[in-house]
Amino acid sequence: MQKVRIGMIGAGIIGGTHSAVLHQICTALPERAELVAIADPLEEPREMFRSLYGYREAFADARAVLEHRDINTLFVCVPTNCHAEIVHAAVARGLHLFCEKPLAMSYAEGAEMLAAVERAGVKAQIGLVLRYSAVYTVMRSLLLDPQSGPPVAVVFRDDQCFPIRGLHFSAWRADRKQTAGGTLIEHGVHDLDLLTWFFGQPRRLRAWEQNRAGHPGVEDYVAIELEFENGLRAQLINLWHDVLQRHSNRRLEIFCQKAFIASSHDMSGTVTWQCGDGDEKRLAEDDVLRRYREIAGTIPEALSPLAGVAYLMQDLAFVDALLSGRDPHPGMRVGLEAQRLAEAVYHAALSRDEVELAAFRPAT
Repeated sequence: MQKVRIGMIGAGIIGGTHSAVLHQICTALPERAELVAIADPLEEPREMFRSLYGYREAFADARAVLEHRDINTLFVCVPTNCHAEIVHAAVARGLHLFCEKPLAMSYAEGAEMLAAVERAGVKAQIGLVLRYSAVYTVMRSLLLDPQSGPPVAVVFRDDQCFPIRGLHFSAWRADRKQTAGGTLIEHGVHDLDLLTWFFGQPRRLRAWEQNRAGHPGVEDYVAIELEFENGLRAQLINLWHDVLQRHSNRRLEIFCQKAFIASSHDMSGTVTWQCGDGDEKRLAEDDVLRRYREIAGTIPEALSPLAGVAYLMQDLAFVDALLSGRDPHPGMRVGLEAQRLAEAVYHAALSRDEVELAAFRPAT
């Protein structure tokens, strides 16, 4: 591909996040990437995005973007119930795809989407952005350091104000017709994927869930215990609460045989590390970013100051994969596996049984 010519469907919060970083990428690489068109049924946000981020055109109907002759790449940033229809339409046109998480309303629907992508031979990436977090990339490198020894326990808490208010306002997340579920699949799917990135596939799990906000089918609390092949156990809590002024927050603590690694930041920030008989160290944000740049490799000089912005690094990796002909990462198959793991959690919570993941088959 000589130039990535991008169409965006969705001018909401996540569409705005992608548009902002893609604008930076297109400005830095004007001969290699371009924002062509955006679609959203609401006139005010789509026209604002057109003028603010430099889209050539803006449309009310997504079909105008899907059928646009100048577009070869599509970003899907709409409520979860719309993903499948748009992905199938894009695949029919041979468009490369970036699809926000979660992949689909169900594993079965996601499997059909993946099959269509693979039949068409288009390239597709899923929006599991924590794999591009500076903090988590550095934590993973410390985890893989032989000095740390094998991991033995993990405690992971992810809490957020129920995103029908506040900074992450998305009213549709309370509507089970538009969302695949609640805090687990719509937010915590990031955490499930991160744990598999760090520790490999779990072999069994147990789970509990609650719905206190009262939106049918949209849980706001999930607690999970995952066991991995080496015997490691990880406890994960996903919580949507009603504390409006509290920032969306993750706290990850990893206990290894010879090390302790922790952070209360999920994108850019500090990391605590203690190894062997040594004193506890606090890696400052600048040190974390320096280490991350070393791991991430060379990026365009104009974008170097933004290397700690996970969404920018994610979208840059996607654009670079298309330009170089490589398969983007994480691909849609990774997204489908995260969906399978989430459905196993829901099954465990409903049945109150321990789930053996090798034998688990989601409902079709």
